[in-house]
Amino acid sequence: MFEFSENDKALSHLTNGGAFLTAGGTPNVMTISWGMLGVLWGQKVFLLPVRQSRYTKVKLDESDEFTVSVPFSKMGRELAFCGSRTGRDTDKLYETALTAVKARSVGTSIIDGCDYYFECSVLMKIPLTEKLIREELSGKLTKFYSGGDYHTLYIARVVDEYKSR
Repeated sequence: MFEFSENDKALSHLTNGGAFLTAGGTPNVMTISWGMLGVLWGQKVFLLPVRQSRYTKVKLDESDEFTVSVPFSKMGRELAFCGSRTGRDTDKLYETALTAVKARSVGTSIIDGCDYYFECSVLMKIPLTEKLIREELSGKLTKFYSGGDYHTLYIARVVDEYKSR
């Protein structure tokens, strides 16, 4: 049996205010506001879309693990900064004074001071392409993919999840 009662608030804040996605042994952090939680293949999974152009995608593909750190009512400035800069040329942790702390169950970090955490291990990667998008949806998705920078959909097992430490 899978419990989701604690997840509602975290997912609401992720989609309405943002959360920190962290990947890599030397962590890169970016802001996300898209993601889904469910059950697939008898496991609790987190579905995470990441654009092909993102530095975080490089880190995800190297490690096949990530964390999602969800602040409920704070860190708006930090979320905005991490969502507008690339880790290729900016140390976002240093610039924002965010603290990365070793995750409990995966080989990357969480962002200290958040309210809810997901630690995930990638099971599958699906590169989205124009050919995969149904014709009746393509016009509706033009605003998201006008430059051709499609997402890769990561399906990851939720290895651990918890409220703030």
